[in-house]
Amino acid sequence: MSPSFTLPQLTTLKLEWHNEGVLVMTFNRPKRMNSMVPESYAEWKQVMELVHATPDIRVLVITGNGRAYSAGQDLSSARSFATVKEEQEDIFRRNEVTRNLTKLIITSPIPIIAAVNGPAIGYGCTTLALCDLVISVESAVFRTPFAELAFCAEGCSSVTFPRILGSSVANDMILFGRTVGAKEMHERGFVGRLAKPEELGPLALTLAKELAGRSQEAIEVSRSLVRSAQFVDELVRVNDKEMDELYKRMISEDAKQAIAKLFAQLQAKGTKPKI
Repeated sequence: MSPSFTLPQLTTLKLEWHNEGVLVMTFNRPKRMNSMVPESYAEWKQVMELVHATPDIRVLVITGNGRAYSAGQDLSSARSFATVKEEQEDIFRRNEVTRNLTKLIITSPIPIIAAVNGPAIGYGCTTLALCDLVISVESAVFRTPFAELAFCAEGCSSVTFPRILGSSVANDMILFGRTVGAKEMHERGFVGRLAKPEELGPLALTLAKELAGRSQEAIEVSRSLVRSAQFVDELVRVNDKEMDELYKRMISEDAKQAIAKLFAQLQAKGTKPKI
């Protein structure tokens, strides 16, 4: 099946098309552990818009290049502004990109398979719960260090994490920033399958091609039953609420102080902050 579309040229993501109807999206900042800059969110949103508009794409696979899946937001990419108003307007614009990206993931018309090849942190972790299947290497870790930056839950994790992991583990991750290993996430149902590093990519691609070759009508019906319209609507509302609250947190003084404190701690260690 030849594609009836042109793959966009991206800088922070890499796209690979397979004629069976599978699109592979790879986080492609390996030297920075695939941490996400504003362009990453905008390009991911562009990919999801392509998925929504292109019937030839039957399955989307998401993975990372190098030793990490995604280390979350790259806080070192933050810009300086002449006025507080300019800074808040920039945060608002970036917040809206993330809001719209998350909505596009929630409402994806096709299955999304995440192949977690290493650490999944922050938004790279929370959005996994919105995928249809998560496959992970056993060495991967999952973390949402929002509280230490005075941020709040995002990526619908305030709903998906308690439902999948239970309220106690969800609170442990969201409030306390606990790092959880792949084996435990598999036992709790967050991760569907575990794979050896050399088997992860081939397994994800095999499963994606297998799914792409089946009745698309049947898959669409099953997905709508597993993830009902009511649940999708709930996730969209939750996403809006989370992003409204996250914007307030990101412009707050305590968040600025928390980020400055983290910067100081990590600079003393010679590393750069990500979430």
